[in-house]
Formats: sequence, structure tokens, C-alpha cells
Amino acid sequence: MGDTVYPHNWSREGFLGDFVVTLRPHPINEYTDVNGPHAPHRIDLTAIKAVDAADPGELPTVFARSRNELTLSVSARSEPAPFVWRNAEYDEVHFVQEGELDYVTDWGTLSVQPGDFVFLPRAASYRVVPTTESTLRAIVETPETISMNPQAQPGMINAARAVHRPDPTRTSQASGETTLLIRTADGVTRFTMPRDPLAMTEVVYGQVPVWKVNLGDIQPVAYLPAGGPPSHFAETPTKDLLLYTLSSRPGGRPPQHHNADYDELVFYFRGPAPYGGLSQPGSGIWIPKAVAHWGPREDPEGGYLAWLIESGGTIRLTSEGLAAAELMETSLFHPLRSGETPGGHA
Repeated sequence: MGDTVYPHNWSREGFLGDFVVTLRPHPINEYTDVNGPHAPHRIDLTAIKAVDAADPGELPTVFARSRNELTLSVSARSEPAPFVWRNAEYDEVHFVQEGELDYVTDWGTLSVQPGDFVFLPRAASYRVVPTTESTLRAIVETPETISMNPQAQPGMINAARAVHRPDPTRTSQASGETTLLIRTADGVTRFTMPRDPLAMTEVVYGQVPVWKVNLGDIQPVAYLPAGGPPSHFAETPTKDLLLYTLSSRPGGRPPQHHNADYDELVFYFRGPAPYGGLSQPGSGIWIPKAVAHWGPREDPEGGYLAWLIESGGTIRLTSEGLAAAELMETSLFHPLRSGETPGGHA
């Protein structure tokens, strides 16, 4: 293919629906300035002012919301939560960017480490206990049930080896009066209980619904020689929320892309290699739906680990999110410098 021809992919339903591939005479994703709410941004999770870092009684800090009630938050808790948490209307997925923690749940304790995705269904109760001096987590909440994509097994995830659930022999050791917080769409309700609601004798039937899998244990899918679209490993029934590994894989640079139905949020976990303009752990990007982008090569020497959220509901950053964000060009995901043409050819 000549240097003056640039492939472009327009697709429905993210990577799952109809698509059209076109050859263009020049990149169509470049812009020198952008104004308005639907502008791509870089987001630094480590720069978000997480209020629970200083006050253990605080909740995670929301940095983005979708029109379909998807919520994205950051937690930097350094001390045990002085309450038990139960989400009445949302499933949760927590990604551990830094540190180690224990999730003391209704069914025992789940120990987590960097790179872990923790899946917590609605009405599951838990208390978070950091086991390192500092932690950083990204938290996704959705009003739908989120579960593993059935097609992710066994090619992407070896469930017998990589999926872990709470240890029922490590039960809550708290005693006495306990605060229980129940979250609903219209706020948080506080209960004062005379005894610990997490106390348990044993699990006698059924599979515990809390589980985790590490990003490093999720195999990226590639179709040689060009790489092809990524595959998601978790989904909601309507596919309003899809989770992908976007870690390095064989293949060249993907084509320019118009995602007609999904906002995309990519978070860089670690290298050693960069992912385009992302090289700092905890850095990320938000590309709103219908905005053309042309991602960097996905096969740099040394590799990297990253993950992708596709949100059917249009995303908007909160004031806390905007304070940790900057405008971005959509060629290699560097900061946008007004008046400059991005380096889309690299």
C-alpha cells in the first residue's frame, strides 16, 4: 500500500457490528484546535484528587459519567474503610492500578494486587482493607449485570487458572457496632448495625459471585498479519459496557477509525514500552464516539499492558476529571498543541 493511501474503518456496535473500510488520500483524524464538550482528552488517574486518600470515611471520587448511568471513579484509599459497602443498583468492576488490598466480602476475603479486575455484583457487601501504604483503583459502576464474555473462554481467559474468588476460610473478624452504607441512584443510606453483617460460618451452596482476573492473564486476540479488531472479555446484556484488553499484540498499526456507537476509554497499566503517547502508569485517554482516531502501533518492542472501556452512553468528564485531563490529538494520543498539526503519519 502506497504512502499516500490511508485506510479508514467506520463501524457500528464498536468492533461487533457492520463496518466499511475506505482508502483515503490523507489522514482524516487530524485537527489543530477543538472546542466543546465532545473533545478527546488525556486523563491522568494519578492526578485526580481522590478524597478518600486523606479521609478514610470518604467515598471514591467520580471523574466521568455516561448518559446511560455508567460511572467512573478513582479511589486512593490508604486506610481500611470504616464501613461496609453494598451497592443496591449497580454492578461494580474495580481495576487495581497500584497497591494491594483485601476485599472482605459476604463470602470470605479476596486479596488483590496491581493489574487485577475485581467483579462485584449488586447487593454484594464488602469492606476494603489496604495492605500496602498506598493504593490506586479505577472503579466502574453500571446499572446492568456485568459478566465474562462466554467467548472469552478458553482462548482469552483460562478460568480454571486465572479466575479467583474469595477465600471462605478468611472471614471478617470485626465485632461490635458496624456502619453499613447502601448506594442507590439517588444517594447513600447509612445503617448503624449492632453486629458485623459480613460475619460468616461457611458457604454451603452455590458459586460465590465475587471474582477477579488479572490483566496480564487475559490473552489479546490478533488476526495476522494486520492484527484485526480486539476482543472483549466482559460485557453487559445490552452491551452498553464492554471491557477489553488492549495490551500489546502482533500486527501493524490499526486503520483510522470512526466508532459510531461507543465512547472509548483506554487506560495504560504499565510498560516497559509506551502505547503511543501513553508511557506513565495510570495515564489514559477518552475518545468520544464519532470522533475519528488513528491509534499507534500495538507491537512495540518490550510490550505494554493496557485496557479499554467501550461505553454506549456518551461520556462526560466531571469537574474532578477535567482537572486531571488535557485536550488530546487522536493520532498518537499526545497532548494537543493549538495550531499544530498532529504527527498522524508516525
